[in-house]
Amino acid sequence: MRPLNIFRYLTSAGSRLGFYTKETKEAIPELPGCYAWFLPLWLYRSDLNELIQIVSRVLDYDNVSEREVNAPFTWESVELRVRRSTETKTPGKLCATWERLYADGRARQALQQTLLEASLLMPPLYVGRTRSLKQRYLQHTAGSYGRNDFHTRFSECVSSLNLTISVSDLLFVCIRTEQIPGATPEGVDEDDREKLLEQILMNFCRPPFSLK
Repeated sequence: MRPLNIFRYLTSAGSRLGFYTKETKEAIPELPGCYAWFLPLWLYRSDLNELIQIVSRVLDYDNVSEREVNAPFTWESVELRVRRSTETKTPGKLCATWERLYADGRARQALQQTLLEASLLMPPLYVGRTRSLKQRYLQHTAGSYGRNDFHTRFSECVSSLNLTISVSDLLFVCIRTEQIPGATPEGVDEDDREKLLEQILMNFCRPPFSLK
């Protein structure tokens, strides 16, 4: 099999990749795997700039709005206080297009569908691995995985933004990692292999709600 041909089978029957919502949670396998939570791009606000800003603030959860930076030069160093801008400016023409689409029921529905489909192009909010994908899904949605779990951090974040959404409203995407013959050579612990996979994904994705 050519390396890229694997993508042809990701959505076929028997694929190890799964996409789930609260409506399809019963189909989540009770198998080991790695998983990620994604924010669905609902039309949370009618104002385009407000929508962009509120989604950005969820994705920037682990970033502080203000920090001190030391900039060294040859003979001296300068201390700077850097503040991240929270202002969003979209060109007026695009805002006018947005308003016309939003005001039209069918156009708004089509726009909403496209944005929801594009949710998987967004950075994941949380990445993890587990011995049971279904059990971990239930733990996260119920908030029963420890005080500092994803459920707690996400709930506190959206509450501070007056955003009405819960963990159960997010998109749960997972890849089964049940034992593949030859995938774990002699001398390598299966749990260590799973931890390695999780660490690689976390470093690549940098999910804002995962503990570093």
